Amino acid sequence: MRVGHIIKLIPERKFGFIKTDHFRDDVFFHFSALRGGLQGRLLEENQEVEFEINEILRLDEQKLEATIVQTPARPLSKTLDEKLIRELQASHHPRARQRKPTWREKSGPKEELESNPESNPPESMAD
Repeated sequence: MRVGHIIKLIPERKFGFIKTDHFRDDVFFHFSALRGGLQGRLLEENQEVEFEINEILRLDEQKLEATIVQTPARPLSKTLDEKLIRELQASHHPRARQRKPTWREKSGPKEELESNPESNPPESMAD
């Protein structure tokens, strides 16, 4: 089943339209296609729904019409408040990188000179 939300309702004519990311155009639905918890319930705009479309009508006549419209089995979107977002952001330990790593302390000045050839003068010039 595809997922979308109701963008327009016309209750006096008993139809509406669903916006989804799957199609560029809006999907038409009639109130007779409502199933599950939506039957006899007041529909609202921006309400999330699951739906199936009539594939034969889509392929033959290039029209998008829903054959089944129902409430989603699980919540589809959830917004987080700013306080929770700040709590979930990663932060570094207060003493992180204040000390040099222990492996760097093991190298002495002689090893540093040997590892950097530019700082060592050629042996012929040193004599």
